[in-house]
Amino acid sequence: MFLRPLLDLPPAFLAILLAVLAGLLLAALVGLIIWRGVDELRFRRRQRLLARYRPLVDALLASVPEPDAMERLIAVPRRHQALLGHVLLAALRLTTGEVVPRLREAARAVGLIDRWTSALDDRRWWIRTEAVRALGLVRDPSSVDRLLEALDEPHEEVRAAAVDALGRIGDTRCATALLAQLHDESRHQRARLIEAIRCLGPSIMPVLLEHANSLTSNTAMMVDIVGIVGGSAAVDSLLEWTASTEPALRAAALRALGSIGLDDRTYFYALRHLEDEDPDVRAMAARALGRVGRQDAVPYLARHLDDEWLVAAHCATGLRRLGKSGAAALQSRLASPGQGADLARQMLWELNVRNAAA
Repeated sequence: MFLRPLLDLPPAFLAILLAVLAGLLLAALVGLIIWRGVDELRFRRRQRLLARYRPLVDALLASVPEPDAMERLIAVPRRHQALLGHVLLAALRLTTGEVVPRLREAARAVGLIDRWTSALDDRRWWIRTEAVRALGLVRDPSSVDRLLEALDEPHEEVRAAAVDALGRIGDTRCATALLAQLHDESRHQRARLIEAIRCLGPSIMPVLLEHANSLTSNTAMMVDIVGIVGGSAAVDSLLEWTASTEPALRAAALRALGSIGLDDRTYFYALRHLEDEDPDVRAMAARALGRVGRQDAVPYLARHLDDEWLVAAHCATGLRRLGKSGAAALQSRLASPGQGADLARQMLWELNVRNAAA
């Protein structure tokens, strides 16, 4: 149907048309071959340059750098700076410790830090994202203010890169800004923010506590973060939250205490809250007690095997972890019908599987 108008054309005109189409196809094929050839040449040239510049960066990674290592880097032609930056960043992704300041100084001497800082104003979001990542990898403290500005970027990828970068740099000045972002971000971005805050370390505990105590919502999430960041230094504050009138706060505090690990003092707080009126609080108390490794927790956990499902599941898991006395408590529940017997049977089966595998 579509070919009929062509078949009605004069034969001479049709021959010319077919010749033109064949020429266009041939030109497209030749163009494709040339493009692939040029692309291959660019790739090979890039690989040669990488092979040339990688040893210059490796010289800085040695425990005792070669005396002229920095001078050789500075001598790299300006047109190859971007490629040199690629090599430096590849090294920084795998490097920690005292080598990082050395590579940062090299990046500054070559002009890469200025280059990346200027790229933060580029209109293309992907260029801005790569610049933010580079400044984070090089852990440049002088870039903190610009990276804090990037937290308010319109593009999500730039914001995510800024969070990671600030966490890598670890400057405590970032704490307030990162905390302010927690309540307006997606769940995925929130995980990045929490990891970045964790990287800032226990020194930001005063800021964390002030922020948590000033909130009217999402305080439970802040309690979790306090436990993650503060570790044992957060115990006193977490114990205060176990007395909160809000069940979510009590549960979050006990969850954090269980993750940190119970000592003699916090052990008895967990025992007390195993009788809490709220099932989520009892569940977190059971989780904490099951992790402590104390044999005297066995009868308390066994008593709640017929509690609400989440509480009972944590109690059963805790008993499984508590060795022979926990296994004996589970064994004694097999004769009784109901949820406790089902959980005991499951935990004993898991113990047998693990023992057989060992």
